[in-house]
Amino acid sequence: MPDKVGRVAAYVMLFLLGVVIAFLGAFTQAAYPPAGLIVALAGSGGLFVAGGSLLKTKAGAAVPVAGWMLTVLFFASWTKPEGDWIFVSGFLSYVYLFGGTIFGVAAATFPWGGHKPVLLSGESLKTHAG
Repeated sequence: MPDKVGRVAAYVMLFLLGVVIAFLGAFTQAAYPPAGLIVALAGSGGLFVAGGSLLKTKAGAAVPVAGWMLTVLFFASWTKPEGDWIFVSGFLSYVYLFGGTIFGVAAATFPWGGHKPVLLSGESLKTHAG
């Protein structure tokens, strides 16, 4: 039971970190071009990879991606009271949105638990050798 509670706490923390990284990246990528874009994408990709490699599951990478994606989509559609957009219609904003999405999909589909080699017949390599 404590292992399950710890795993749920880790997923909640990864989701919240995804939200924080998206918030910071949304403002960093536009404030310091082009270095801000590189730092924002590196932070996003690093969080996605860290979640997958620490928990050894695809969900470990997908949960921070979900937090990042929900936050970025909210910021892309939300305007400030002054009428300003957080993501302006520019090259760097699009690279941040699409680049982070590509990093997220790549991290969420990577087999973090390891590969099991399979022969063309469908047998596992370990059962065939033994």
